Amino acid sequence: MSPLFFLFAALAQTPTPPDDAADAPSAASVEAEAEEAEDEDEDEEDGPWTGSFGLGASFFTGNSRAFTLTGDALAEYDSPVWALTLEADGAYGNAAAEDEGEREVTAKNLGGWARGDYRFTRLLSAYTFLGAETDHPASLELRTEAELGIGLTFLERKEESNELLLRAYLGGSYARDRRFQYFPTREQLPDVTLWSPAVGLAFRYDLNERVHLREDAVLLPDVFGDTRVLLDSTSKLSVDLTERFALTTFFELQHDSRPAAGKVRTDTSLSLGAELEL
Repeated sequence: MSPLFFLFAALAQTPTPPDDAADAPSAASVEAEAEEAEDEDEDEEDGPWTGSFGLGASFFTGNSRAFTLTGDALAEYDSPVWALTLEADGAYGNAAAEDEGEREVTAKNLGGWARGDYRFTRLLSAYTFLGAETDHPASLELRTEAELGIGLTFLERKEESNELLLRAYLGGSYARDRRFQYFPTREQLPDVTLWSPAVGLAFRYDLNERVHLREDAVLLPDVFGDTRVLLDSTSKLSVDLTERFALTTFFELQHDSRPAAGKVRTDTSLSLGAELEL
């Protein structure tokens, strides 16, 4: 039989590749595309710094004429070992009755705080805290405070839009109040110093991908001098409307068992506002 016949028979039995086989990507190109996609994902990941600022306002007319403006700012740095929190807030407001020309200051306060944490393990950390604030309606010209201690993390889960954190703080605190009465008459008041243990709590919980709850509280009972207890609690509920814009609600409670003369022991405030994430 002719050898040419065998050659044609072998060619006939060899499968013909499909027309789109030439268009299929090679294994090397698929791997290169996967690496490029991975690099893009890493570039899109958030860095260690996050921040936000918010504004709130309320206005009343009619039988009373009043307005209040509030503002807050927050910057946080988070790494496996170090954590830093910088925070500031303030408020200003005044009010007057319809038949009164003179307006009375109802809110005039400003404060700034910084906290640094060093994590020894996932459970144990050391922290330092510094702060300064003023509150004219409470006859507080300036309060400076410093705190050192340890932190214990009981719950921590950090996933995208699913954060859960419960951390307690135990340390020692020093605070000094420079008091001054601004109204109805201006008068210098005695300064007050507070040395006390400090017990704090930080709680973070994402109810879902859009609703976030945050609570910070600290208790300072003076056990070295005159009996005095300070309690400061801030609760925040935010609802994301977009990836960077949210509506917020703050509830603040401040208690001083021995306030300046003529002042009440407990102040509370509820404010609504909007927040922009940086």
